[in-house]
Amino acid sequence: MRRAFIAVLAASLFGPAAAMPAMAEQSELSTFLFGRNYNDGVIAVSVRSSHWEDERDASHYIFPSRIRIAQAAVMRDPALLEALARRNIAPHNVLWVRTAVNGGRIIYYR
Repeated sequence: MRRAFIAVLAASLFGPAAAMPAMAEQSELSTFLFGRNYNDGVIAVSVRSSHWEDERDASHYIFPSRIRIAQAAVMRDPALLEALARRNIAPHNVLWVRTAVNGGRIIYYR
């Protein structure tokens, strides 16, 4: 009885893990509702002029030297270039690049 219980428990825990590669592709409904999931550790944030009014520290975007530094950082990192290409963001539109606490990258663009 105990072995049967352990077998059923193991099957219920590891069964969905075996089915995960088949479920890796997002459906159109989940893409529409929740957005596209890229799983690359990069978050792209669109910054428009209307959003700048709400942010208190938005003044760091307007300095051309900071924008050049961010764009140079993107051009040196092939993973960031690939992430931007998947999101259809041109590297010259990048305004700022930050590193998140979990090691991912946050890209602010216009």
